[in-house]
Amino acid sequence: MATSNIGSASWNNADDYEPGAELHTRAVTFLDAINWEALTSLASKLRDGTPCRTEQPYSIGHFNMVRRITFADDVSWVARLRMPDLDVVFGSRESLDPTSLMRAEVATMKYLSRNTSVPVPEVYHCDFSRDNSIGAPFIMMSYIHGNAASELRLQKGCPPRLFGTPEQDKAFRRQMADIQVELAAIQFDRIGSLYEDGDGFTIGPEPETGDGPWDTAADYYSSWMRHIGEVAERDADPDHRPDKPRPIQLVNRDFGVHNLLVDDNFNIVGLIDSDGVMAAPIDLVTQFPTLTGLDREVPGHKETKPAAIERIVATRPLLAEYQRLLASSQQQSVTADERAAGAVLADRITSDGATIVYGLTRFAGHQGFVNDKWMNAFERYMGKRALDSDAAS
Repeated sequence: MATSNIGSASWNNADDYEPGAELHTRAVTFLDAINWEALTSLASKLRDGTPCRTEQPYSIGHFNMVRRITFADDVSWVARLRMPDLDVVFGSRESLDPTSLMRAEVATMKYLSRNTSVPVPEVYHCDFSRDNSIGAPFIMMSYIHGNAASELRLQKGCPPRLFGTPEQDKAFRRQMADIQVELAAIQFDRIGSLYEDGDGFTIGPEPETGDGPWDTAADYYSSWMRHIGEVAERDADPDHRPDKPRPIQLVNRDFGVHNLLVDDNFNIVGLIDSDGVMAAPIDLVTQFPTLTGLDREVPGHKETKPAAIERIVATRPLLAEYQRLLASSQQQSVTADERAAGAVLADRITSDGATIVYGLTRFAGHQGFVNDKWMNAFERYMGKRALDSDAAS
């Protein structure tokens, strides 16, 4: 496989965007507007005056710019700064205001650091004001030397649906399953995102809807359905009723290879972008990681295109293998109460409820041909339930 640059050596500044385009202009303008001297002065002060500098490469996403800070004793931090919102629409992921969003993410990283073995950056300092001396809301945290798995896969030119060699791919997927199971082992009494509350943590509004917290899965799904469109209103999972309590477990709604940092052998070394972490109903918890070649078929849809059929056939054993990895990872920790409540991830991940949640997620992508397939699937499902109900009455 091709050689690769790891960590900040792989950061491309604004070069990935076309000069003059909105994304490129925003990045360059934002870089010039930040008071980097004030940032390094603050970082030095936080480490008892240890001199430091910002490295030239930076990384940008849809919402943030990340830049490495290197101290004289070779310790490295990163500063992640929230950029101004774009006119370009990237979907409906963030209804929550940026300040609340950053508060939730900081709280999540602190919570995971204290209560799990999931590798997340350590938070050293944060400022959520746009009017601070730096020039933007920011978080200072530890630097994790790794690449997003999705990016490293492209650098190395990996074969389709593989992350590294077959052995590395298997280990990587095992580690993903372990993280998913460890998060799901944590239960809460309300649904929403994590926030700091004095020396502890509480559940509050979650990013996508901007609403919450909720006491029941039914309340959460109702709010989410209002958020993503009328189609969801008639397709809520009938299992989720206030009189049918289900476990509320921790999940990263944006869990996938784009926010898992890995070393050169695809071992997971860090989980980043924690704004999608929330306490959630079981069918939201039991979703396959995104961008991993684990796309599920639309129930009842008959594919006719050869390339799509080939993809479906190739994906089925990967879905079964990841389901087996979940079962193996959770086997030692699952309780009798969780089994009775239907909270075994491997058993639930292919359920009707999990399938409907996956369909709603795909529907939120606003792709017409995808929406048509899932609308037809929802109609078939609702029709089947109506027939089953008639037969039972």
